[in-house]
Amino acid sequence: MTEEKMEALGELLKQTSIIVCTVDRLADLERCLASLRPFRVAGAEVVVVNNGPHLATVEEIAKRHEARLTTEGRRGLGSARNAGIRASGGAFLAFIDDDAQADCDWIPHLLPPFADPQVHAVVGSIWPQTLADPVSQAFDGLYRASVPETQLLLEAPREEHPFPLRLAMRGTGSNMAIRSEAFERFGYFDVRFGRGTRISSAEETDLFLRLLRGGGKIVVEPAARIFHRHATEWRAFRQGAFQSACGHTAMLTKYFLQEPSLRGEILRYTASRILRRWRVKSPSAPVRVPRLPFLLGSLYGPLAFLLSRRE
Repeated sequence: MTEEKMEALGELLKQTSIIVCTVDRLADLERCLASLRPFRVAGAEVVVVNNGPHLATVEEIAKRHEARLTTEGRRGLGSARNAGIRASGGAFLAFIDDDAQADCDWIPHLLPPFADPQVHAVVGSIWPQTLADPVSQAFDGLYRASVPETQLLLEAPREEHPFPLRLAMRGTGSNMAIRSEAFERFGYFDVRFGRGTRISSAEETDLFLRLLRGGGKIVVEPAARIFHRHATEWRAFRQGAFQSACGHTAMLTKYFLQEPSLRGEILRYTASRILRRWRVKSPSAPVRVPRLPFLLGSLYGPLAFLLSRRE
């Protein structure tokens, strides 16, 4: 990141908190925080949320990188992110996974769209730390399929798009920034969703859906890049398909039960998804989504939501 770009950000950086939620990935956390150092030096706040064991070691790592530390005892990424939001002082809250590293121009590209007061969230792109194995290549193909070539504005007038789930799915929680005031207006992350819970995904999609339905705008900025350490085993790829499908149908169940006026729209959306091909287009080559895990996850999602509601 050039000094000129950093100076141009000026006050925006001083109003930014970067939140890193971590569970038992100490080496990854060390590398992640090291990549955030230029932004911290320039005035951004870095907040680490420990959502697992090894509190003393996480505290040492956070202290070494001059990051604030808070803890969240309830397991789940939604709960951890909410704890980070409450512990942060920034007007703009950026989120990055603990097993990712920020590009040197990540924040300089992530923040400028907030110049529009109607923009409540900005999401960036995810790039692999390595493409040396076929599983990492498959994960990269999935991420590439959803990333536009240039900046994209997402908005959904409620009278035209009562249930803009397809738009909400364009974002990724691994790389995003959200106005802090948006959480007061649209609500925090639903703690029933996200890694570490029965419904192991979709907490950010649920939030993006609420933003869009409430009249907020979301910007997808592919130039705001992070580098993620993808899994290297096919088991993880199949598990990802199961978790994604589970979160998707759990969210459909949530809104089907919560808002009767949306039931017709949700049924039409569900029918269109059933007819969709089991293949994701990507710039490199088609990526085949594992059918059985995806089907099982789709079937489990409604049950997982009902069980989570009871809990």
